[in-house]
Parts: sequence; structure tokens; C-alpha cells
Amino acid sequence: MRVLVINSMFYNEAYRRSVDELGALPGMELTVVTPDAWVMNGRLEPSAPVAAGSPYRTITGMTRWKGRENRGFYISGLIEAFKVSRPEVIFLMEEPFSLFAVQILLLREIFAKDVPVVFFTWNNLSLDDFDYRPTIWYRTVARWTLPRMQYALTANSDAVDVLRAKSFQGPMKSIGYGVDTSIFVRLADEQAIAYKKQLDIPLTATVVGFVGRLMGMKGVDLLISAFAKLRSTFPEKEYILFLVGSGNAETELLEQAKREGISDAIRRVPSVAQADVPKYMSLIDTLVLPSRRHKMWAEQFGRVMVEAMAMRIAVIGSSSGSIPEIVGDGGYIFEENNSNDLYEKLCVIERLSASERTQLLDRAEYRGREHYSWRRFAQGCYAALQDAYTGRNA
Repeated sequence: MRVLVINSMFYNEAYRRSVDELGALPGMELTVVTPDAWVMNGRLEPSAPVAAGSPYRTITGMTRWKGRENRGFYISGLIEAFKVSRPEVIFLMEEPFSLFAVQILLLREIFAKDVPVVFFTWNNLSLDDFDYRPTIWYRTVARWTLPRMQYALTANSDAVDVLRAKSFQGPMKSIGYGVDTSIFVRLADEQAIAYKKQLDIPLTATVVGFVGRLMGMKGVDLLISAFAKLRSTFPEKEYILFLVGSGNAETELLEQAKREGISDAIRRVPSVAQADVPKYMSLIDTLVLPSRRHKMWAEQFGRVMVEAMAMRIAVIGSSSGSIPEIVGDGGYIFEENNSNDLYEKLCVIERLSASERTQLLDRAEYRGREHYSWRRFAQGCYAALQDAYTGRNA
């Protein structure tokens, strides 16, 4: 089965793990299109070299509006990709309201007419209202693209409801997403101790952590309030609040920590490369993702929760977006925007017996590694691509 895959995130080798796994499955002949460079977290990053022996062909194209995943578009590479791949199925790993989707569907009419398109979407709120300025543009694009595509895969179950509300007629399946579970393993004890000493984290302290952007929608203010209350509830114990990340709310958050009287317990590391996340996450005992809905945004996956669960870290997430779906029985959920409920969940974890904590971490590790590995994600994509291919040739 010849499959043309389009994903702007494949400039980064970490995200290519999905096609490494997909290309290794029986009968797959993959051609992957990716930008020559992309902007991530404000930095222009060149496309990483493709590893020798990768189970797919790569075509790199030039783009405009780099980093704008829904407004970016290719100015080279796509026509070559259609001609070289001669696709029997197209796998569009971009939103249906993106310019990428428009480009692919227009070129399909010329170079691969009637070839089925399987697309992958994160959108879990609406295809009518957007936070982006040209809402009417995105709404119009979605209305045009959806009837022209045959199969939908989603990162969360809410996205299925969104597509159903737009009367999408094709099969739909929620398959989550993946993380590279091979790199999310704890540091050896001696390494963790060394990093704790560097960061002035007492070896006997319980570390509550957050990894992500320090922005209002991430709800770190709720975590600071809950942590302050936890600390006052157990004054005989030592706690550290470890924040890994940067963002436009960091000054305000540090001022809040000062008002709450916990500045001495805060440890911070600015945004780090994805490859360094496991190192810092290894220092955390309980990871919290306290996200709240902001306008037309809600958590679409909560990748950091999966990474933490895979590392046998206790997790607490808010009830926002897809977080409860991701966490399942591998952690605890608190009511969105409710710092008191978050405090209660922190207390629940604090009071677990050794055997109860072990059982929790066993469930978390199993869920993180078995439900959200790249292999499992690739298998879900493979089944959909086969269905689309079979349906075309039936």
C-alpha cells in the first residue's frame, strides 16, 4: 500500500517515531512530506536529518508562515511528492481547516484523483468558532475540506463529537497520540541526586512538579495555591514546587508564590529541549497538569501526563479537555479551576500507603507505556489506512 504522509511536525526527529513504527508494518510503502524548517517555541529549527535505514522516503519542501500550523503552506515539494509516491492512500496529519489540507485536496484532484484521504485532528471544541483572527476563513475551509475526505482519526473522543456535529460522513475513530516511551525512563539514583544538588532540592523533600508553558490557560496559579495549603497542612514535611518551563505568566506566578509565602520552596528551570525533559521529570514525585479552558482552547492530549505515567510518577490533572480520558485509572482528576479540590488530591497522594502508591504507579506505568506508545499509535493508523485502501478497491 503506497501512502503519502503529510505532517509539518516531522521536521523534528522525535515526532518521526510514528512513521518509523508505521513504515515497519507489513505492506507499507511510505513517502513523507515535511518542511525544510519550522518555528517551534519561537525558534526556527531546521529539519533534522533522516536516519539511515528509515522505512520511508522523505521529501522536504519549502514553506511560508513557518510555525503557523493552520496558516502555513508549501511552496515546493508537494507536486514532487505526489509524482514520486503515486499514492493509493493519503494520510493528512494536519487539521481539516488548515491551508495544508486545502493544498493536498487540490493537488489530489490533479495527481491522485479519487484516492482516499485519512486525516488526523486534535480539535476538541468546535469547527465553527476559533480563537484565531480569521474565524470565518477557518470555518469556510473546514466546510470545503470535510466532504472531500474519507476517514477521520482523532487525538481525543471530543474531536469525534465535533466532527459528528459537522455531519462528517466517513468513519471516525479516536486513537489518542504517542510518546517515545523508550526515552521516558527515570535517571539512575546517583544521577538524580546530582541534579537535585545542582538545583538545591533537598534529597529528603517531596517534589511536586509542573512541566509546560507558564501561561494562564495552564492553571499554574491553582497549583501554587494548592501547594501553599499542602505545605501548611504538613509543616513537619519538606516540599519543593518544581516548575519546568517559561511563558508570559511567569513573573505574575512568582509574585503569587511570594504572596503565598512559598518562594523559598520554588525551584525553576526555563523551557528545555524535549530530549532533556526526562532528566528533569526524574526529580518529580507528583506531576500536576492544572489546565483550564481558555476561550476556544482546552487540553487536546496532555502529553506530559503520559510521559510522567510512563516514568512511574504520580499524576494529577484537571477535568479540562481530554485530560481525564488520558489519565484514566493511572492518576487523579480534580475539578477544573478549583484549587481546593487540587489540594485535596495532593493530600490523597500524600496519605497513600507504600503498597497503595506502588499499585497507583503500576497502573500509571502500564497506561503510559501500553496505551500511548508510538507503536500502538502506528497500529491504530495502520488499521485506518487499510480500511480506506480496502474501501477504495472494494
